[in-house]
Amino acid sequence: MKSSPVAPSAPVRQSAARWSAALVGGPADLLDFLIPLWAGAALGLNATVIGILVATELFVSFAARFPAGLLADMWERRIIVATGAVLYGLSCAGYALSTGPAMAFFSAVLGGLGGALFWAALRAIVSESAGSDSFAFPKLMTWQETGSWVAFVAGLTLIGSLNFQGVFLAASGACFASAVMIATAPRRPAASSKRAESDFPTQRLRPMLLATGLTSLAEAAIGLLLHLQGAFDLDVVSIALVFLPGAIMMSLIPGPAHRITMRIGRHRVAAIAALSSATFAFTLAFAPSPLLITALWILSAAAWAAIIPIEQSVIAQVAAERAGKGFGLYESAKLAGAGVGVLVAGVTYETTSWQVACILFAGVIAAGAIVTPWAVRRSGVANVPRDEATPEMTLTVSTSEEANRSVSQSWKSEQNQEEKMMAKTKTDNSKLSGLGWHLLIFAVAQIALAFMGMSWIVDSFSASDFGEHLASGGRPELEGIPSFLYGAGKIWVLVFVIDAIWTLVTGRKSSQTPNRQGQ
Repeated sequence: MKSSPVAPSAPVRQSAARWSAALVGGPADLLDFLIPLWAGAALGLNATVIGILVATELFVSFAARFPAGLLADMWERRIIVATGAVLYGLSCAGYALSTGPAMAFFSAVLGGLGGALFWAALRAIVSESAGSDSFAFPKLMTWQETGSWVAFVAGLTLIGSLNFQGVFLAASGACFASAVMIATAPRRPAASSKRAESDFPTQRLRPMLLATGLTSLAEAAIGLLLHLQGAFDLDVVSIALVFLPGAIMMSLIPGPAHRITMRIGRHRVAAIAALSSATFAFTLAFAPSPLLITALWILSAAAWAAIIPIEQSVIAQVAAERAGKGFGLYESAKLAGAGVGVLVAGVTYETTSWQVACILFAGVIAAGAIVTPWAVRRSGVANVPRDEATPEMTLTVSTSEEANRSVSQSWKSEQNQEEKMMAKTKTDNSKLSGLGWHLLIFAVAQIALAFMGMSWIVDSFSASDFGEHLASGGRPELEGIPSFLYGAGKIWVLVFVIDAIWTLVTGRKSSQTPNRQGQ
């Protein structure tokens, strides 16, 4: 299959899509965490009504996912994404202004519709570049997860001074900013006129939809179990602090994981990641402390960060021009799996124990080591993803061209090699540029923490035993939000050091490779 040339406006369109994912995905994850707490504290709703409120948004979103995907194949996708962002922004504002359950339930309906329109069409936009950039979905996940943990840190920092209402309004503003950004992005280049006439590959997609549902079931179940774990008497901020390092890891891992996928293939990466995550889930059953749970959650998050982009890239490749419908089904499978996972995890936890629930879902996750590679094979896509940045060579067999064929092949081979080296240089420069932005954000945040007297780095200089300081959980005198910020600052230091080392080492290796090839 020939890859179509990339339009000059395509990178701008893809950049707008990634920014939108961060600006909406972050508030969405934050509200999923805060709404049950807000509904009980601000509206005085009991546990049953809160459960119905959360289920309402999930049900509406599930019902609207598939129609949203169909719309993404019929209309301009960026407008559908912008509409979804506006609806989700109105939902956030509705929660902020709610004085009773009626307004809260109306906001839940708006949020469900907005989420369906937004994510199905957004992933369809990203699929437009998947043929020429196999990193398209790893990049999307990086931006989405970065938005998530930034929103958590910002939201839980501001909630003390702005209360729930201020945080919800801030989330609404981020969604409206996303709507403006994606609505003003370039239109999609003219697509194939046969798009609406092409047959949809339902049979090839079904195995991957099953694998997606299984992954979402396990992820939601383990996440709920961490919420429910009461052995350590963790408060809301402490639970968020347990989740935060995993969220940061999910924003860093997709790119490196995809590079490994391009070396050893989707089958092996999916199997290794599933077995690793299953091991972590099993070990959770016997975790003796919140610190170990945090470490295990980081490793589990890293495994999912490797699997999820594989699923999405396969869906994009199989659905091709019907990516809207493909991702409508994908999103529906995700929500269905998450709903079943939360339900089964809650029942298992209540009727048995934390240990039994963890072991049960460790087995479910381990099944993914068989199911996901099988699904990739059944989908018919290549095991090793490859970019199609240049059209494939088409050699004719006419007599007049045969004489020049070897010269043409040699010239095109040299041209392709030069283009690949230029692309690699561009990628290395992009990674270094990204590290520079990370450094700037990191420095600003750490300086702010130092001025507030909550800097782990500042305390490191006065620590008599750095090893003990590194292993300690924080300053015992800090509680609530200050304790959360202190711990988040420490984790950010460790993650940034790992990120910097990885970027510099991989950049050095890639820069040396052409030199070796030229010798």
